[in-house]
Amino acid sequence: MYFKGARAAFSSEQRERLAHILAARRDAEGDSDVYSRYAGGLFILMAPLALVPSVPYVLPYALSCLAKAAAVLLSYLRVRRATERRVAALVYRSPWASLPPLAIAAAAVCLLGATYFAAYPQFRFGVVVVIASSIALFGIAWRVAVSRTILFGNDSQLEYAIDEHVRFCRATSLVALACTPPTVLVLLAAAALPSSAHFVGGVTMAVLIGFVAAMLVSLNPMRKRIVLA
Repeated sequence: MYFKGARAAFSSEQRERLAHILAARRDAEGDSDVYSRYAGGLFILMAPLALVPSVPYVLPYALSCLAKAAAVLLSYLRVRRATERRVAALVYRSPWASLPPLAIAAAAVCLLGATYFAAYPQFRFGVVVVIASSIALFGIAWRVAVSRTILFGNDSQLEYAIDEHVRFCRATSLVALACTPPTVLVLLAAAALPSSAHFVGGVTMAVLIGFVAAMLVSLNPMRKRIVLA
């Protein structure tokens, strides 16, 4: 999906090279989605907690966010082990190339917006857990942005271009994912508070704008073209 724009600009021979390199990366990284499937099973098991009146309704959601963050961390560690078996390009890599300032600002807005609701005791624990999950996801995004290049040495120019593209896609997608837990929590909390609550409307709108901005940044690579020399 993230190579849609690249495929459109490539010749048939270049598309074959692209498909070959992507297949090699999938083989090297393995099934990194297995932990997300485990987390999904946990989500289903926790769903009945939402029906228990004595359990705050934000608690199952907050715990699900924490489980998702743990699943993403395990997936990243698996991918990182794959890079340890490959060579690294001897070039300076700036994390800002994969994490645009707009994405970082959007994540900060979402996190600060969720923090506001910690002032209400019924949401405090959920806010703490959700923010911890989001910070963990953002930390993973940072590590992806500065991680080593995966090169196989068969088609170095295209392999490096693909690695840069994949890095940007993964880092920005993780930032968008990090914005999701606080955004949903803010929507849940705002709906449960009276309309007279101070600043709730403004905080909610700011968080929604931050979330949309993060999503737009993460989806933009689908249109990006890879230019080969």
